[in-house]
Amino acid sequence: MGMTLTGTVKNGGAYEVGDKKLVLISFTVADELGNTFACQMWPDNPQHADLARIIGSMRYQPVQLAIVSYTSRLRKMKDGKEVPQTNFIVSNVQFPGFQQNGAAPAPAAAATR
Repeated sequence: MGMTLTGTVKNGGAYEVGDKKLVLISFTVADELGNTFACQMWPDNPQHADLARIIGSMRYQPVQLAIVSYTSRLRKMKDGKEVPQTNFIVSNVQFPGFQQNGAAPAPAAAATR
């Protein structure tokens, strides 16, 4: 059983990595307490192609996703310092209120009197 995460996308993009030039989707999600989660999706996920097209424009959008696995490691920073980092492999990424046909996020519903 995995975990469901609900939060807001801080930033993200799709990046070529490694010798095989695989496209990694990487984005950060902040929860309601301000905790941040480094999320990743690899090309073997059926949602990968669709998410790769839109993730760069999802900053500040609400998101809900399933965490299917994670890995923790020491990440070497540009200054040579090593810091612990956990990367969460995700699936079933959904943006409530967003039309996932390439259109802009749907406007907020008008208030009724």
